[in-house]
Amino acid sequence: MKIGNNHYINRMLLSYLPILFVTASMLIIIFIAIINQNNVRNAIQANQVTAAFIENTVDSSLKNISVDAQKMVETNDELQQFLDGPLDWGMAFDISNLLSNLKVRYGLIDSIYVYRAKDGMVLDQTTMRPIDQFPDQSYIRSSKELLLTGVWTSPRLKESEGIKSPPSVSVISLGLKIPRDSGSLGYLIINIRVSSIESYIKQMIDQKLTVAELFDAQGKPFFDEKSPAASQNNLIANVVSDYTGWTYRIGIKGGKLLDFLFHGSTVWILLALGAIVFAVGATFYVTRRSYKPIEAILQRINHFSSAIKAPDQKENKNEFAFIDNAIERLITNNMAFQEKQQEHSVIRRQQFLQMLLKEEYEGDPVSWEQERHHFGLEAGYFIVAVLELDHYVKFGLNYNPSDQSLFKFIISSVAVEVAEQNGQRIVVEWISKNLLVFLLISEENGSLEHRVLQISEQIRSWVEEHLEFTVTIGVGTAADEESAIGGSFKAAAEAVSHKVTRGTNQVIAGVEITRKHDGELFDYLDTIRTIVRMLRMSEPNWMNELKRLFGMMTLHHLGKDDVDRLLHYFIFHLEYELEGAQLEVEDWLRKAKPGLLLAIEQSDTLMQLEACFQTALEQLAGQLGELAQSRRYNTLMRQIRDYVAEHFMDPNLSLTMLSDLFQINSKYLSQLFKESFGQNFTDFLLELRIEYAKKLLCESEAPVQEISEKVGYLTPTSFIKVFKKIVGLSPGQYRESQTKTFSEEE
Repeated sequence: MKIGNNHYINRMLLSYLPILFVTASMLIIIFIAIINQNNVRNAIQANQVTAAFIENTVDSSLKNISVDAQKMVETNDELQQFLDGPLDWGMAFDISNLLSNLKVRYGLIDSIYVYRAKDGMVLDQTTMRPIDQFPDQSYIRSSKELLLTGVWTSPRLKESEGIKSPPSVSVISLGLKIPRDSGSLGYLIINIRVSSIESYIKQMIDQKLTVAELFDAQGKPFFDEKSPAASQNNLIANVVSDYTGWTYRIGIKGGKLLDFLFHGSTVWILLALGAIVFAVGATFYVTRRSYKPIEAILQRINHFSSAIKAPDQKENKNEFAFIDNAIERLITNNMAFQEKQQEHSVIRRQQFLQMLLKEEYEGDPVSWEQERHHFGLEAGYFIVAVLELDHYVKFGLNYNPSDQSLFKFIISSVAVEVAEQNGQRIVVEWISKNLLVFLLISEENGSLEHRVLQISEQIRSWVEEHLEFTVTIGVGTAADEESAIGGSFKAAAEAVSHKVTRGTNQVIAGVEITRKHDGELFDYLDTIRTIVRMLRMSEPNWMNELKRLFGMMTLHHLGKDDVDRLLHYFIFHLEYELEGAQLEVEDWLRKAKPGLLLAIEQSDTLMQLEACFQTALEQLAGQLGELAQSRRYNTLMRQIRDYVAEHFMDPNLSLTMLSDLFQINSKYLSQLFKESFGQNFTDFLLELRIEYAKKLLCESEAPVQEISEKVGYLTPTSFIKVFKKIVGLSPGQYRESQTKTFSEEE
C-alpha cells in the first residue's frame, strides 16, 4: 500500500484543527474571565484595605494634632495668661515658640495662630499684629459666629502673604475656643494645606496603579477635579471616617478599557459558551463524515492488536514523570492551602472568643454571625470557667516549649472529653500562656454552676493524677445572654486569682468570692507600718506581726490583686522608712527589692510569698541589729579610750579593771579595742606612758624612779626595760641625748 498520499491526513487536520483552536481559545477566554472575576474581587478588597489604612493613618495624624492642641488650650496656664492679661511681648514670644514647636512636631501643619479677643491681636509663629493686618482675618471674624467644636472643617480658601506664595491656598482648619465653653478669651486656629494631605496620601499608594480621592461630608472633592478620578471605573472602594465624616475613595487607573476587561466577563463567557456549542456541533458533523475511514482504521487495529508490542516505557517516562510531579505538586499545594485555612480559622475563633470575653462586639457583622453560629451562641445560657496552671514559672523551667504545647493540648482535650461524658458542650481556648477558658453552652438554665463545678473537679483530679503538675480552676456566674459572658469571665478570673490565699490545686466558685473594698484594707496598711517601724527600731517581735499580716490575708481570702497591692505598699513603705540609712542597708534595698517584686509577680500562693518576705526581712533585721549594736559599742569604746587616756598613770589599769568598770567581757573588750582603734590595748597604754615619760625626762630633773612611779610602773626596773625596748635607749641615755641636742641648738 502506498502511503505517499496525505490527502486524508490533511483533510482531518483541516477539519479538526479549527475546532480545536476555537475550543482551546474559548477555554482560555473562560479561564481569563474567571481570573478577571477573581481580580475584580481582589482589586476591590485591596482597595478597601488601602482606603481603610489611609483613613486610619490620616485620622490618627489629625487626632494627634487635635489632642495636643486641646491639651495646650486646657492645661497651658501661660496661654491663658497671655489671652487674659495685658499685652506682654516676652510672653507673646514664648507662646509663639509654643506654636512653632507644635508646627515642627507635625509637618502637616501649614500655619497656626492665636487670636486675642481682648484687643483683636493675632499671634502666629513670626509676629503679632492687629486682626485688620492679618491675611486670614475673614475666617477669624466668621469664627465668632461658628461653634468651633474642635472638628476639622471642609476645605476652604485661606488668604496667604508673601511674594512667592499664591494669593490663597486651600486648607482645612481646626478651631478651638479659649476657654472651650465660651471662647471669651480668643481662639486657637490650626490650618493644614489640602495639598499636604494629598501628598501625604500619595506617599501611601502606588500612583502609577492607584488613584485616591477625598470628599468632605457634603460630597465635595478635596483635590483637583481634573486629576484622574477613581470614580471613572467600578473598581473602587469607599471608606467613611467616623472621626471627620470624610469619604476616602481608592480606585485603579486604567479608564474604561480596564473597566470593560474586568467587568465584561459575562459577555466573554457568553461568547465562549456559543463557541463551545459551535465546536461540539462541528465535532459531531466532522466525526460523522469521517466515521467510515476511522471505522476501517479501528478494524485494522483490532485485527492486528495481537501483533502489536507493548510500547517502550522508557520513551514515555519523562512525560509521565512530569504528569506525576504536577499532580503531586497540586495535591501538596492543596493540602498546604487547607492547613493554612484551618490555622486562619483557629486564629479567627480565638479572636472572636477574646472579643466575647472582653465584651467587644465591633467588627464585620457577617463574620460575627458566622463565628457566633460556629460557637452555638443561640443556645441562650452560658457560664465561664478559667483554668490556670499552678507554679507556671516552675512549669516553664521543667519543660521545653514543645512539651508545654503538648501538655496544654492534652488538658484542653481532656476538658472537652470530660464535658462530653457529662452530656455538656463546652468551647475550650487558651487565651494566654497559662490560662485556659471553658465556655459551657446550654439550652437549659438550671444548675449551670453545679454542672461546671462538677466538670472542673473532674478535670482538676485527672491532671493531678496523670500529670506532674496541678491546676486551679475558677468558676464564674451563670449568664442568660451572650452580652453577659464577659461578666461571667471576670467572675471566674477573680475566683482563680484567690488561689493565692485559698491555695492551689482546687476549684474555686465565683459566688464564694467577696471583693474587698479599699476602705477595708486600711487595717492591713496599719499592720504593715507597724512591722516596718519595729524593723527600723530593731524590736524583736516584728516576725510575729509579719505572720499576723499574712494570716489576716489568708483568713479573709484576699485576691491576687489585693495581695499584690498590699505587698507593693510594704516594699514602698520599707524603702521610704529606711531612706538615708547606712550604706549596708541601702545596698540590701537595692538587692532585695527586685527579688521581692519578682516573687510577687511569680508566686502562686501566700505561703511562698511569706517565705520570701521572711527570708529577706530576716537579713535586713540582722543588718539593722548589727548597725544598732555597732553604734552602741562605738560610743562605749570612745568612753573607754578617754578613760584610759586620763588614767594611764594608774598602775592597776588593765583590761580586767576596764571589764569590771564598764561591764563588758575582757576578751570581747580586747577585740573591740583592736577593731575600733587599730591597735591592742597594751600597745595603746604603753604608747601613752612612754610619751608622758619622754616629756618628764625632757622637761624636769626628776629621777628615773620618780618618773617610773608617775607613769604607772611599780618598779624602776620594769620601766627602764620597757622604755629601752620601745625607744632604743635607757631613760638616762634618752635624757642626755635630749639635753645635748638642746645645747647644740642654743
